Amino acid sequence: MTGRPLLQLYTAMDEFEALHERYDRTRSTNKTVTVDRQALIHILMDHARMLEALRKAGRVDVAEPD
Repeated sequence: MTGRPLLQLYTAMDEFEALHERYDRTRSTNKTVTVDRQALIHILMDHARMLEALRKAGRVDVAEPD
């Protein structure tokens, strides 16, 4: 029996892999990385959904800002 997914992601696997490839091609001394705007938006939306799901389950501890 297949249950309902716990979380639906906006980021497609090809987008996710492209972000990793872009990061891997960036020198370690660089402070910035240029990425596709839509891919960044999808990652941020996925992160927000993940946090919400974990908060509902009482399973999240978000770090305080430095």
